[in-house]
Amino acid sequence: MEIGTTDVDPDVEILYSFLRLNHPLVKSDVLLVLGNDDIRTAIHAARVFMEGWAPLVLISGKEGTGTRGRWNRTEAEIFADVMVSLGVPRKNILLETEATNTGENMRFSQSFLSKRGLEPESVIVATKSVMELRAALTFLKQWKHSESVHLTVTSPPLSLKEYPNDGIVSMENAIHFIMDTFEKLTDYAKKGFQASVEIPYFAQEAYDNLVLRGHK
Repeated sequence: MEIGTTDVDPDVEILYSFLRLNHPLVKSDVLLVLGNDDIRTAIHAARVFMEGWAPLVLISGKEGTGTRGRWNRTEAEIFADVMVSLGVPRKNILLETEATNTGENMRFSQSFLSKRGLEPESVIVATKSVMELRAALTFLKQWKHSESVHLTVTSPPLSLKEYPNDGIVSMENAIHFIMDTFEKLTDYAKKGFQASVEIPYFAQEAYDNLVLRGHK
């Protein structure tokens, strides 16, 4: 079946739902925003801050596979401008501008805060819509003493149909990214980059179906 912007493949929907956590927001010490190529993350993070869920924002990101060579400033700087334009006071924003992947986002951010005497007991992580589970697993592995930190993961509340991004990301590209993200749940756990997670049969079956239909 050809997937268009108005069609939703049930197997893609299964994977998309599995990769999301849908955590309810909890008041926390810091809002950690993971830089990426989707500005909607910054827009959502601004809303989270303006609703009063955390008093401090740390935006982490230099560049990644989606922004390398595309932007002339760091992800953190661009996200900060977006958030300030939406009402977040600049004085409440800290920038970590060296991270180039999710693991570094976590390690560098914790180090950044620690050097400033900040040891948060609760963290909200804002990320892309399909990165919630991976962000949580990476936090558990890369953030020292993560077991003592209350973690909430949030992302733009987009349905699969809404996820393609105004001509920047097509539905077919979105499917490839969703499948790649699913693969990394196992691959990155084996490499020690993130905590492991049990893959349920229904999710693996959905992935296998997509492979059989030529999406990989």
